[in-house]
Amino acid sequence: MKVNKKGRPKGIKKDERLHVMISSDLKEKFQKKVEQEGSNISVKTCELISKYIENN
Repeated sequence: MKVNKKGRPKGIKKDERLHVMISSDLKEKFQKKVEQEGSNISVKTCELISKYIENN
């Protein structure tokens, strides 16, 4: 069985932090969803930001 590793995509260096205030309920729901996908909040947030930049 292949185990997906959580963390940043290869080749992408993270050197900044983004502090965002959201409700604990929203964070909990988001965290559960991304964990079901074998990922984490940081990776998915970076993906969302990248997609937003590409589309706008």
